[in-house]
Amino acid sequence: MSEQPHQSSLFRQEALDHYARPEVRGTVLLLDPFWARVTYWLVLVLALILGVVLTVVEINDYATGPVLIQVRGLEDLTVTTAGRVSKVLVKRGQYVQAGQPLVELHSPLEEAERSRMTQEFRSQLAAGLMNPLDASSRQTLSSLRSQVDLSEARLSERVLRASVSGRIHDVRVRENQYLSAGQAVASILQDGSEVFALALVPGQYRPMLEPGQQIRMEVAGFPYVYQYFQVTSVSDELVGPAEVRRYLGPGLGDALPLQGPHVAVEGQLPGATFDVDGRSYSYYTGMPGVAWVRVRARNGWLTLLPVLELLGRPRG
Repeated sequence: MSEQPHQSSLFRQEALDHYARPEVRGTVLLLDPFWARVTYWLVLVLALILGVVLTVVEINDYATGPVLIQVRGLEDLTVTTAGRVSKVLVKRGQYVQAGQPLVELHSPLEEAERSRMTQEFRSQLAAGLMNPLDASSRQTLSSLRSQVDLSEARLSERVLRASVSGRIHDVRVRENQYLSAGQAVASILQDGSEVFALALVPGQYRPMLEPGQQIRMEVAGFPYVYQYFQVTSVSDELVGPAEVRRYLGPGLGDALPLQGPHVAVEGQLPGATFDVDGRSYSYYTGMPGVAWVRVRARNGWLTLLPVLELLGRPRG
């Protein structure tokens, strides 16, 4: 029988030599006493400052939601008959009086009809003066007078006039543009008009909302340009998405994607325009944005550790 191999042959010699080496011990970590004391006092002072700041400073809680601009006192003007624009007599920002012409439509047929009826009326009037006792002549003259008035009324429909006094807020047509009956042509911002912001915030904030609270608003397209104003009214009941769409109407009902019950919060803006980088921009009905309504202010410690608020409440 062959000789059994020695037990040490099961391991490599390199492994045995590594295992037999004396253990390499590390040295003790040396700390500089000066920097240890400096770091200790620095941490202590920073903790003290943080505690004082959390005690003194109040942190605001906000109810956030989408907002829509609503301009009240804005009169939209529409045409009653179809036609092509002949002249635009006003421009945006111009002040107009009630009854002042704003837009004229091409009216060659109406003008020709009025000229024809006026000429016939004058001819019949001259004939009637020659024979004032002729009853048929007087009857014909009366009929022509009615037709002249009708042609004048049809011609006046081709001129759109201001229904109220105010400032032209928007002109939506240009010359040679074809218009359909009922199409909006311009809008007039009446004297004393007001601009409101309608914010819709989640319903759980209703108990904390009341008139007089501050609103911060950011209009879409103008980031970090905030407008500040106060809450003027809060809805008494929560409203769902369907009720919001009904309230806003068919034009704006789908402008706000909502889910769940919301509270309608309304605030009046300080003016009809807002300034960005030295330029003035007007508010328009339906402009979207985001609103933040400040509902409460809490101590920094209560915000950081809400359990402290529970501990401070009296036990019933």
